[in-house]
Amino acid sequence: MFDLIRRHKLKKAFHSYLQQLGPELPKRYGMTDQYTVMQIEATASALKLNMQYLPYAIALYRHEESVNTRERHNISQAFLDVLRAEIAEAIFNGNTEFRAADAIKISMPNGWKGGRPNGHVTSQTVWHTFGSER
Repeated sequence: MFDLIRRHKLKKAFHSYLQQLGPELPKRYGMTDQYTVMQIEATASALKLNMQYLPYAIALYRHEESVNTRERHNISQAFLDVLRAEIAEAIFNGNTEFRAADAIKISMPNGWKGGRPNGHVTSQTVWHTFGSER
């Protein structure tokens, strides 16, 4: 029962990291290869997103460990790689070389010209990603 609740919360958080955090990061900081932990934290906090699963947001928008990944979240490169592999398997066809721009791109509907996206990555995709038993 508790695992089902945890998976539901993770699914909901992950969806918000794609749909809300993804478009907001380049709006605030410009498009870049990866965002800093502080940028991810500040944006997620400003958007009032669930901070419990923030390591997934960090793994979506960072590919290298940093002082802040280690000191603020205890995320080593090895753990970052594990999170990125889980994300890659679910939404990037196993390609662990994805970058922040790739995550942002999949959250945008085709033909997006700026402003708030209207939900390109569906709840169905996220549920399949984090809602099934492993």
